[in-house]
Amino acid sequence: MTIVTDTQSSVKIATVSVPWVVAGDPALVDAFSAWLREQDHSVTTIRGYRIGVTKFQTWFEGTTGQAINPALITPLDVRAFKAHLQKTLKANSVNHYLAGLRAFCAWALTTGRAEHNPVTNIKLVKQSERAPKWLTRQEQYALLRAVEQEVQLGELRAKGNASAPGAIWPKRDRALVRLLLAAGLRLSEAAALRVADVEIKPRSGSVTVRSGKGNKRRVVPLNADARKALGEWLTVRPEDQQDAGGPDALFVSQKGGALSGRAMAEVVATLGSKAGLEGLHPHILRHSCAKNLVDQSIGIEKVAMILGHESLETTRLYTMPSEGDLQAAVESTCWED
Repeated sequence: MTIVTDTQSSVKIATVSVPWVVAGDPALVDAFSAWLREQDHSVTTIRGYRIGVTKFQTWFEGTTGQAINPALITPLDVRAFKAHLQKTLKANSVNHYLAGLRAFCAWALTTGRAEHNPVTNIKLVKQSERAPKWLTRQEQYALLRAVEQEVQLGELRAKGNASAPGAIWPKRDRALVRLLLAAGLRLSEAAALRVADVEIKPRSGSVTVRSGKGNKRRVVPLNADARKALGEWLTVRPEDQQDAGGPDALFVSQKGGALSGRAMAEVVATLGSKAGLEGLHPHILRHSCAKNLVDQSIGIEKVAMILGHESLETTRLYTMPSEGDLQAAVESTCWED
């Protein structure tokens, strides 16, 4: 502690030098990220937590006029930040930011940067449980029809030349859509697949997800539709691109190298648009896969294993009826045709 004497009066003002305070310290979030990697968190989780902490840092410094310091964050700050977020964001987004802040404060406590955890008694925002958005069977039909049309038009343009672009890339896109819809993979999981991760037999097949959420490995069985589409893609997959951008990426781009997650999302969105499904995203295909399984009376435990869910509560969301399900239910009670 230092004592500062005001030369204009006899009042003595005490100021405290607090450790770990570095104005605008860019290394703070980096150190937090390094700790998360040591805890074996996935890249996606680390990215999400960083966004949450950065959001809080911006708010904290703009509101208090102080550089962010874990030792000085109070429960009042966290509640005020939560209230600030609730003004413009939905409950799910607010909770994602709070999750990042919660992990940040746990890191600060573990590493001795703070003696308390200001997030301990802060409750997450309650969310009304809603069924995830998925495609109806009719919408799935429209999408798959658009995919098949692209394959047929490509083969027409190729005129029997198996190495022509028209004979190659539409089959890649079909294999991607069929895989996402049949196996319910996350986008990041599909982007990380290698040729060796796919096993295709006459009456069975599977895909091995080696980088699932939480870095957990799982083996997902493939139905006949996915096996056929993947098999036809592998027969035309350019050999000279197998080692470009990674060891034998399952899905490669026309320019060479592995097809990125963003590029996969663009493929799905483009095909969705051709099917009249604007804003289609790969995660909707994952939801559709889960809904298809539930509608076929597949046990929730099996569905959870296929999707890689840690909690059955997450999987149970797919058992909730959609608006279409409710409409069909009331229509079934009609006396009139």
